Amino acid sequence: MTPINSLLVATDFTDRSDRAVERAFQLWNLGGGGRLTLLHVIATGLPPELLSRRRSEAETLLADRLARMPANPDLQAIVVTDDPFSAIISEAVIRRVDLLVIGGRGKHRYAGRFLGTTAECVIRFCDRPVLMVKHASADPYRRVLVAFDGSEGAIRALHAALAIAPGAEFRVVHAWWPPHTALGGSEAAKQAIGEENDRIKALIQEAAKEAVATSPSQPTLDIDMVENNPYVVMRNESAWPDLLVMGTHSKGRLATTLTVGKLARHLLEDVTCDVLVSRP
Repeated sequence: MTPINSLLVATDFTDRSDRAVERAFQLWNLGGGGRLTLLHVIATGLPPELLSRRRSEAETLLADRLARMPANPDLQAIVVTDDPFSAIISEAVIRRVDLLVIGGRGKHRYAGRFLGTTAECVIRFCDRPVLMVKHASADPYRRVLVAFDGSEGAIRALHAALAIAPGAEFRVVHAWWPPHTALGGSEAAKQAIGEENDRIKALIQEAAKEAVATSPSQPTLDIDMVENNPYVVMRNESAWPDLLVMGTHSKGRLATTLTVGKLARHLLEDVTCDVLVSRP
């Protein structure tokens, strides 16, 4: 398990990004310190006088945020002028952060769909685990649901979840579409399908246990294998956790079992709990 020693949280000063900032501060305290950077991005193309005013206002708001925390050289805030997506990705890479924290998209009924937003682009292209904070909470994560397919992205996301929720209850769910067989298919075909399912189950269990073995807290994982539509399974389970964990797309030894990219997009938009995702 890789510890979370450096966090970057992007804020536009809306209530949804305020929730992300509060969660980032909580995780920073939980981890015993490390680097925490607050980032605000001002879009390019503004007149110089307006740009200067917005920069000044942003710096004042960020300074007020930091003033509420004990003085610490590892707490810092920066304001940059750039495309928001590019700036967030660049700062995450330059600062070598272990976790990027962002707020969920707005809930206005006329707001754009999640696909194509800054948040979606960051999640799609950022090479660091990304935590999307959707609700305010003063408590650490207690119930973690992991959509697990054994891919590199899912394993990496699980490692990050173990680091930010060391005392939580973990449930790992692997769901897959049942294979299509002709009505009255041969016994040999049914046996082959059963053997393949057993092989996948063994790989899932092995991959999950390997991830947990490096965690100091050594949590117990409840592993469920469900032969059904993955989206339906995870959507039905989503009322239980306060954190959902998944890879953004499927690449690796179990890549044929689940199209995690489509699943991730739908769940990122539909679930109400926080979501932690990672690319391979």
